[in-house]
Amino acid sequence: MKRLPDWLTIPLLAFTLSRLLIFGAGILGDTMLPTEEGHWVADESSPFLSMWAKWDSQYYVDIATNGYWFRPGQQSNVAFFPLYPMTVQVLSKLFDGKIILTGFLVSNLAFFGALIFFYLLTELELGSDSAKRAVYYLAFFPTSFFFSSVYTESMFVLLSIATMYFARKHQWAWAAVFGILTAATRNLGILMWALVLWEWLRAQGWAFFAMHKKQTWLDLWSGFKKNWFEIIIISLIPLGMLVFIYFLKVNFDRPLAFIEVQAAWGRENIGPLAVLQKNIIGLLEGEVNKGWLTRFWNVSFYLFFLAMVPFIWHKLGEGYAIFVLIMLFVPSASAIGSIIRYLLTQFPAFMMMAWWGRDDRIDRIFNYTFTILLGVFVVIFVNWVFVA
Repeated sequence: MKRLPDWLTIPLLAFTLSRLLIFGAGILGDTMLPTEEGHWVADESSPFLSMWAKWDSQYYVDIATNGYWFRPGQQSNVAFFPLYPMTVQVLSKLFDGKIILTGFLVSNLAFFGALIFFYLLTELELGSDSAKRAVYYLAFFPTSFFFSSVYTESMFVLLSIATMYFARKHQWAWAAVFGILTAATRNLGILMWALVLWEWLRAQGWAFFAMHKKQTWLDLWSGFKKNWFEIIIISLIPLGMLVFIYFLKVNFDRPLAFIEVQAAWGRENIGPLAVLQKNIIGLLEGEVNKGWLTRFWNVSFYLFFLAMVPFIWHKLGEGYAIFVLIMLFVPSASAIGSIIRYLLTQFPAFMMMAWWGRDDRIDRIFNYTFTILLGVFVVIFVNWVFVA
């Protein structure tokens, strides 16, 4: 019997083991610990499914059920991009209109697909050994339970990694297709346009540290003359966001409503440094409680990922590093409270960790720390304690 390829078996094993952990921890936490009364119950007929639909899940369920609405100055579901909830809405017809079940299945299937593409991309960049570690680090990261929840994380990671994989293979049409879908999933999906374009520049021989050389620009001009149509294809990526903007213009006469409503969540754009300083002061002066611990983990992992940027630049290239930097700075310009969830989408950082994991001691530190924290965070999450 022919052996199945590693790009399938390794992601499948990582998916299975990590999901067994979070489902077991979730059931244990939901059964053994009390939950405050008054919280939204996503599916009255299924306590298990309801565990994976909390907090922002309500907005995705609302979009899939009732469509979009906008109230100026109030929290409105136009803040959330359409691809995930619309996919759930369409596929729910296969499951008797059960939105929560469909969302749960979509999230998990997308996550499995993301692990496959992540293995392939990491293998392309760093080799198969690093690819195996990267897949496990992502699957067991402390907030990876969001990949199985009714959230966009799994779809966004699948599409963004697939976009980069095809860009690295110089399959620009496929990169554009997945890039368009990524841009329709979350606002920062538009970054894939820049990342794919950066990769196209590299393919023409252009290099960041060789910009001062005349030959660099001559090579770029030569590549443009030969491959100008590839630029046209890549330029389609923003369509994912532009279609949503057009929808908001037509229906609410507010093309940037998804930005306007951010203030209703208490987000004040004061810059990442000011936000970080504010949170560090809060840690030093605050009383140790649930809120303090959430802030501690968000600040700690934020600083860890930020510290990785120079190493990512050196090992994986400036495109990956700039991607991580922007993905860190944009959300943290106004708040840091959900950053440990947003970190799930920064796949180059997990590739960097996998490279470091060649040292068995570092590998054990990542595996043990991530696994323990994942179990703890799941128990907290299913009991309606805000994690990220």
